[in-house]
Amino acid sequence: MNHHRLPLAVVLTAFSAGCFAADAPAPAKAAMPSGTQEWIAYLADFTRNGDMLADPKKFLAALSVVSEPQFLLDAAKSMMEPNLYMQSTASLMDPRAYGNFAKALDPTVIAAWTSAMMDPQFIAATQTVVADPGKLMRWVMAPLDPKLLALAANAVNPNVYLRWASAPLDPRVMNMATTPINPNWYGAWMGGMTNPQAYGPTMGNMLRAPYVAQPIPMLPLFIPPNYK
Repeated sequence: MNHHRLPLAVVLTAFSAGCFAADAPAPAKAAMPSGTQEWIAYLADFTRNGDMLADPKKFLAALSVVSEPQFLLDAAKSMMEPNLYMQSTASLMDPRAYGNFAKALDPTVIAAWTSAMMDPQFIAATQTVVADPGKLMRWVMAPLDPKLLALAANAVNPNVYLRWASAPLDPRVMNMATTPINPNWYGAWMGGMTNPQAYGPTMGNMLRAPYVAQPIPMLPLFIPPNYK
């Protein structure tokens, strides 16, 4: 996998050296996935996958991975298992999922993407990731990959369908089914919507600004002299 990451490293290094890198949003503290399985779990996690939409450099990293035939084969195998769907659905119901996409819709992020789409370095980096000759050769050789045959064999494996039949009895499924009737779940979502940390820098600073009550101006009461 090291030779797969070398073109991406060169592209990201050249892209980060441009003027756009100074205007890009600060990357998240969490480390980027390092393997195919970690990328599959990352993209299926709705509490984290919005990071790649908030940072063009992370988007390039994700694009480099998902455009590999290795990722397609591993993702297709993972999608045959109910475990991935249960984890993804649970993350979608997590109150942190709101902040995951709220940060990506911040005006600072939108401005950064607007600058990126007009940056020749970003366009060239995207073209390099997509039109990598080594990657195109790997796609040509993908039909000969033994994993493709294993994937076809897994599609007719009775154990796969048995795991899907027993999925409704999984405690995680029962937990997700009872979550909407828990009042605390709605409170957690409302708390996430009002939390400044759930938003990007622009919206977060607006929510952190203290509210100062302004006094209502009062007009002087005019009483006529002959009023009794």
